[in-house]
Amino acid sequence: MEALKPRVGANKRRKRVGRGTSSGFGKTSGRGGKGQTARNGGNIPARFEGGQWPLYRRIPKRGFKNPFRHAFNGVNVGLLASAIGEGLLTDAAISLASLKSAGLLPKNAETWKLLGKTKGQTGSFAGKKIVADAVSENARKLVEAAGATVEVIVKKSKVLKKGKKKKE
Repeated sequence: MEALKPRVGANKRRKRVGRGTSSGFGKTSGRGGKGQTARNGGNIPARFEGGQWPLYRRIPKRGFKNPFRHAFNGVNVGLLASAIGEGLLTDAAISLASLKSAGLLPKNAETWKLLGKTKGQTGSFAGKKIVADAVSENARKLVEAAGATVEVIVKKSKVLKKGKKKKE
């Protein structure tokens, strides 16, 4: 039975520093000259510039990222009309779930907006109810003219409002 051994070159010997000049790591032990980096615990972060005003503080900050921004997935009226014509949307109510199952919206979509772009096809909305998070004015006119009703879901804002406390 053969004894198990690691492959050649798999195990490296540890670097023995400070063991004389002939070792190649004598005197300064591979740390160079004197100073902060030669000392024990002299780990300086990569962003450190020796006391100079650092780059991340020299460059001006620009822009603003609104934490309350609400991004909608847009669906055009023409796309809805063609999906209804092809039989992808057979439900009486067109909602987020039905658009996801038809493949018109990605699976991770949370909100959608009905947009008014068409290619001249808006005739197949008779008797449909469209439930959307937002609707453009042009889309609402087109869909209601084609015989559908539009319902907009109103979601409460996540912005905290400060108000006076009610006395009990």
